Amino acid sequence: MSATRSLKDIPVRDLRLLLQEEVDYWGHELLWDYAEVSQAVAGGLERRTLIGRVVIDDRRPVAYCYYMLDGGRAIVGALFASRDFRGRGYEEQLLEDVLADAQGVPGNERVECQTLFSTAGDADRRFLKAGFKSRRRHYLVRPLDRPLEVPTSKITLRPVRREDLWQAAEIIYRSHHGSLDAALNLTYATPAYCRGFVETLVLRAGCGRFDPQASFIAEGPRGPVAVLLASHLSKTNGHICQVSVAPEAQRGGLGGALMTSALRAFRDQGLQTASLSVTVENHRAYDLYLRLGFGVRKEFAAHAWVRPPALLELPA
Repeated sequence: MSATRSLKDIPVRDLRLLLQEEVDYWGHELLWDYAEVSQAVAGGLERRTLIGRVVIDDRRPVAYCYYMLDGGRAIVGALFASRDFRGRGYEEQLLEDVLADAQGVPGNERVECQTLFSTAGDADRRFLKAGFKSRRRHYLVRPLDRPLEVPTSKITLRPVRREDLWQAAEIIYRSHHGSLDAALNLTYATPAYCRGFVETLVLRAGCGRFDPQASFIAEGPRGPVAVLLASHLSKTNGHICQVSVAPEAQRGGLGGALMTSALRAFRDQGLQTASLSVTVENHRAYDLYLRLGFGVRKEFAAHAWVRPPALLELPA
């Protein structure tokens, strides 16, 4: 098997064919127009803000994996191998080397990864070997030509406005406080991280193009109590980036009302499908999505590691 090499030693122009194959693959696999993400990856590699490794076969890159550093943590991104080189151990060796690199960065106390954009068949075992804790996640898709339920909640929904962003972030933080997702992903761990997350989704197209027509705030008697943020991942697929209900408003049908409103908005815009990601152990949310007609498109996982002697505690 070919040894992995540092991405910094490979001109970005030499990666173009592999990156284009990746765009085509995720477009089919996840209904996700990956072109803008791929351009951002190429830019990050040129600026050396993304660090990683590549496998070369007959002088051409055939697989790669990268990570980025963000305030004391490393976030592992795509792990992709060209079609003829999948299932031959290249992805797993790349992952093993990249995880060791990320864990070895001085001052880096945490490594996270979600393997949605991974072609590796045996990634979970490599994360376990490297000391990570993991939980299963599913990427779900729903055709929009199916009938939709009528929402049961009587709380008013209205479109998300820019001035709502700080309140949206607060709802997201409160709904995730002490949760499994917050333990695995620092995005939900503090109000500041949540504000950055919301701004990335809404203002910087961090997960497809933000869709204001399908994004809603739920107003309670004392102000907003729930939020749904949506985007377009392609010309035909709408994505539920985030749906959160404040603890005091949960179990009142708000999640279903927000979801149904977003799905109707997607359909009214002529989209064909809707997608979202969910942690399998988030049973209440998962059951709601199944009732709404979503089905599994891809199984993946969320993984996190903290530098000893610190311990990563996952809620039961």
